[in-house]
Amino acid sequence: MRTSFKRAAATAATTMALVAGTAICASSASAADHDVYSADAAPGGYIWPQGMAYFFSYGERFELHDDVADGDGVALRIDFYSSTGYYRYDNRYFGGGAGKTQPFDYEFAEDRKIRFSVCAQNGPSGARYNCGDWTYATA
Repeated sequence: MRTSFKRAAATAATTMALVAGTAICASSASAADHDVYSADAAPGGYIWPQGMAYFFSYGERFELHDDVADGDGVALRIDFYSSTGYYRYDNRYFGGGAGKTQPFDYEFAEDRKIRFSVCAQNGPSGARYNCGDWTYATA
């Protein structure tokens, strides 16, 4: 009987700690005044994406990550929206090696709608492949 009570008390204490920790995390996350968007290169023959990019709307910064040691780099494609559709704004390549990150800073007009995608790329002027889906964001 005592063992069951101790086990129940321990379970209740653990549950309360988890709930309290979740509430603290949730409140700090909801206090953020900017958005972070992400895009992945399609996995291709790999289990995980070959690269990814994050766009931080506050500061208008991209971070491009090369995630696979395959000898290829990753490419970031950025389009901006105007009244007649999306148009290519910039292309960036990063071949710094697996596990490395390259930041790119921009100056977009406030509330500018953009989209971006990440691909694997065979060298700075090589072919792109395994491009991921477009991610839509607002600067």
